[in-house]
Amino acid sequence: MSRFSKVYPLLFIAVIAALVAGATSCKASVEENPLPTTSSPSTIPPVATTTALPATTKPLPATTEPAPTTTQAQPTTTQPAATPTPVTTTTKPPTTHAEVEPTTTLPPTTTYDPYGHYRGYLLEGYPEDIWPLYESVGIESCTLDVQYPAYNNFHNSYAINFYVIYKSETEKDDIVEYYLSLLPVPEESDWYDAIGSINGYGVSVRVDDSRSPADVYIDVSLPENSSMTSNPLLEDFPADLFPLYELNEIWAEAFNVNSNPPSGQQFAEVYFSHSGTRSQAMEFYRELFSGAQDYEEVTVDEWKGEQTTLRGFMHDYQFTIVVGVWGDGEIIQVRLMQLL
Repeated sequence: MSRFSKVYPLLFIAVIAALVAGATSCKASVEENPLPTTSSPSTIPPVATTTALPATTKPLPATTEPAPTTTQAQPTTTQPAATPTPVTTTTKPPTTHAEVEPTTTLPPTTTYDPYGHYRGYLLEGYPEDIWPLYESVGIESCTLDVQYPAYNNFHNSYAINFYVIYKSETEKDDIVEYYLSLLPVPEESDWYDAIGSINGYGVSVRVDDSRSPADVYIDVSLPENSSMTSNPLLEDFPADLFPLYELNEIWAEAFNVNSNPPSGQQFAEVYFSHSGTRSQAMEFYRELFSGAQDYEEVTVDEWKGEQTTLRGFMHDYQFTIVVGVWGDGEIIQVRLMQLL
């Protein structure tokens, strides 16, 4: 055996022993000083993994600090949820306003009178005790007509009549039955529903129920022995403002009140004969009234000749003057109207 082969095992054993001794001394030094400072990264990874735990636990509170900040922001996000409550209060005023409106519309419905526009009334002297108005809801018109002997040439006497038109909601049969019950001896007629006489008064009635309420037409003529010789309602007829040209005889005097919506009207009219000519009468009235407001003339042919009507507004009257009534140039009508 060569020297090298003898020496080599001894050297190998010495090297192994030296390595074991170094490792033992290294282990002892680590246990005595757990935090060695070394630049060799290969020897510290096992130690770093065990000794790094305290260092990693320190940053944990820092990672948990944002959590309180996020929980503090949550109430701010929930605050808008409380804002819808004022919205519900703003809807209350419209509901309270709607409750007031019906009360403001009630008075017109309770005070409305469907017959309030009827301005007619019974004229003074009408004999209500003889021929009353049965279940009347409104008087449409009432007229007192006085015809003089010159007009009523068949009897050479005065003919005095009240004419009335009124409204009634009662059934026609009930109205007719009422008036028939007032007549001592009803007379036959194809036109009137009831006609006869009561204590010298001639009376009649006709009911037209073609529309509602029904129109009731009544007529009362005064007895022939009546002391009335003129129309008492024309005592203040303004003959100084509307003169009767060349008066010869009064033929008729009439006074009427009626319902003509939106207001009522009253008429005073006189029929008379004159001693002049037709052309002279036309010249007379043209000179007096041609300057009247809304003045106009209209001429038409009637059964006896020409009839000319002059109209206008003057002296607070709406006047109508007819020269040649029915075409008879001798007869003139003066009619004055005023609103009720």
